[in-house]
Amino acid sequence: MNRIAPAALVSACSRRVRDPHAWLVYLLAGGIVAAAAPFAFGVSPVVGALPWVVLPGVSAAVLILGAHRYGLAGLWPWRLLCAGVLIAWLVTAVGWSVGWIWLQIPFLLDFYQAGTLVAYPLSLIALAGLSLRAAGPRGVALLDAAIITVGVSMPLWGFFLHPVIDRIGPISVDLAFALSLPVIDVFIVGLAVRLALDNGRAPWLVLLSASFIALFFADSAYLLDQAAGRPYGVVSTVGWLGWSVLVGGAALHPSMADAAHLRAPVVSNRARVSVFLALALLSPLVSGLGQALTGPGATVQIHDSMVIIALTVLLTVLLVLRLAVVARLAEDRAGDLDAALHRQEALQRSLSHNALHDPLTGLANRTLLGEALQHAITAATAPGARPPALLLLDLDGFKDVNDTLGHPVGDALLTQVAARLQAIIDGDRLLARLGGDEFAVVLPAADSGDALALARRILAAVQAPYHLDGLHLYVTTSIGVLAGLAVATPSEALRDADLALYAAKHAGKNQVSLFTPELRRARLQRAELTAGLRRALADGEFNLNYQPVVDLVSGEIRKMEALLRWSPPGERPVPPDVFIPVAEETGLIVDIGRWVLDQAVADARRWHDRYGTAVTVNVSGRQLREEDFVDVVLDTLARHGLPARALVLEITESMLLATTPAETTRIIACLTRLREHGVRIALDDFGTGYSSLSYLSTLPVDILKIDKSFVPVSDHIDHLRMRAFTKAIVELSATLGLETVAEGVETREQAALLQQLGCPLAQGYLFSPPAAAHRIDGLLHTAPWGNAA
Repeated sequence: MNRIAPAALVSACSRRVRDPHAWLVYLLAGGIVAAAAPFAFGVSPVVGALPWVVLPGVSAAVLILGAHRYGLAGLWPWRLLCAGVLIAWLVTAVGWSVGWIWLQIPFLLDFYQAGTLVAYPLSLIALAGLSLRAAGPRGVALLDAAIITVGVSMPLWGFFLHPVIDRIGPISVDLAFALSLPVIDVFIVGLAVRLALDNGRAPWLVLLSASFIALFFADSAYLLDQAAGRPYGVVSTVGWLGWSVLVGGAALHPSMADAAHLRAPVVSNRARVSVFLALALLSPLVSGLGQALTGPGATVQIHDSMVIIALTVLLTVLLVLRLAVVARLAEDRAGDLDAALHRQEALQRSLSHNALHDPLTGLANRTLLGEALQHAITAATAPGARPPALLLLDLDGFKDVNDTLGHPVGDALLTQVAARLQAIIDGDRLLARLGGDEFAVVLPAADSGDALALARRILAAVQAPYHLDGLHLYVTTSIGVLAGLAVATPSEALRDADLALYAAKHAGKNQVSLFTPELRRARLQRAELTAGLRRALADGEFNLNYQPVVDLVSGEIRKMEALLRWSPPGERPVPPDVFIPVAEETGLIVDIGRWVLDQAVADARRWHDRYGTAVTVNVSGRQLREEDFVDVVLDTLARHGLPARALVLEITESMLLATTPAETTRIIACLTRLREHGVRIALDDFGTGYSSLSYLSTLPVDILKIDKSFVPVSDHIDHLRMRAFTKAIVELSATLGLETVAEGVETREQAALLQQLGCPLAQGYLFSPPAAAHRIDGLLHTAPWGNAA
């Protein structure tokens, strides 16, 4: 039975450690037992000794189990604390309660005193170790605890210890033992309270501090009992057992889970400085007052004054050491602050540089360019000063590099371009990258001659080959130049230079264009034209004219070519060669083209039903790049009930030349799908491009339209050569099974010659100028004209 009891006790304690409310239950139950313990000997010696065995034993058990549960058993301060509590239980149970109180064996009292003098220092060293393990400056917690302890010790000496010693005379071993305990308690309480305050008054530390405070009062009461010749009293009993109960409550509290992570001690704050100052000033005064009030007949020995002096000196030394810690910390923080300021300055410089420079090339960015332009514009307002010049550069074909080789290669190319430009541009001139493949150069107080000379040097430098990881790349640049003209703001300068750049791009790229006021006027006209186009589509200002395509043999009208016209209300009609390029550039041609297709198919339906004619509709490359273009065409045919064979879509050779290979492939796929549904495809202006024959082998074409520049004219100096070209085109078309239409036929002589050359169809003013739909009804009614020739 005796072998089973300890295991059951340990198991029960282990379960209690896991209960979040066990600490409160233990405090209440233990407090009741501790309060009743002084009266237990009235029942029997065994009952009187039982609380001294059970309460310290249970507290020691739960403390050891708590240390294991929360991973504290491997830390040497916790090992010492557990050992101290365990020794205190052992000597209390064996030496005090059983040996002295119950059996009255003097030897066991000596055992109790020796064990207690071992347990107390172990607790003191354990708490000091916990203070050293806390984060932050080492030793600060010990210094603070020592200052508090010494400061409290002086009044304690003056009001308590000194009167007791004076009253009892010679000090015996038992009295020396009783005197030593409160002194050690003061140091332990100082450390425990310091830990609790630095860790936010953690409940487990508050309970631990309260346990040692209870122990201090118990030991102080025991000292008074010894001085009075009494063995011990109620206060001593309740205080000692209360210490055990509070230690057990601390071990059971859930906040013990954070016991391994103690916070750094507070090095300095106003409240702490005030406390230290009060201790330094008041402790010696209070202790002296205590000696003065010891009562009549009391004697003040030299050793009494020496104790106060020694404690005062010790307090002074501790305060000086504490101030040294604060000063060292202030120096460290000053050094850290200085380093932080240096880092902040470096960061500010870096942020300022990054805010004004391009991260890829390191060149100035748009913001810094604007500042430089503003400075140069302001300087140009001085009498006799020249305005600045501005160059805008845009790499030609750079998008193809990114699309085909990837952005890393594009970035490397931009870096090399920037390096070449930097090698050319020096002095007070500023080179900037505005983003993408666009660069700018500001030339303060420069005329157009200097600016154009620099632009030509840049052209030559940029077009030299680039070598990137085994790749040989070639790019050119277009340059817009603003020079010799005063501007008011940087935004105006950039606007005008951009207009010149736009002109250089449209001049064929790899060109330099100088800004003139005419470019600005042209851009304003273009903006007005764009706005007018948007309005025209919404307000119905467009209309269609049709020009017949005639069979040269029978004179019958085979097709009608739909031609877009724009007649703004109250204004002169705008020529197609003026507004159609703008519509294509702005993308408005997509919506306009849908309207043209819908109107042309609607008109062609009645002509096809009565006369069997087809309709030809011009289509731009921008329309063909739309993903839903095929669906739009087929849906339009279905809505109006026009057979697909009655629709001819006309494309131009120049349109194909303006597209990339990938776009050309998509266009060919689109035309092939339409052709599979029966829609016929015509290639307009054949012979005016550079790759006509190659297109004939790849494009799904049904009809070739000979440009009017190849139609023979009898009085033309190259009549015979033009006739030979026309004959070759007609024979080539016949060989390929394609239908041929000659454009721009104006005389019967041209019609007769084309018929002799074998060209079956023609259109031009000879037959009819472009006319409105209601006039086409009359033409169809009067046709055929017989032999058109």
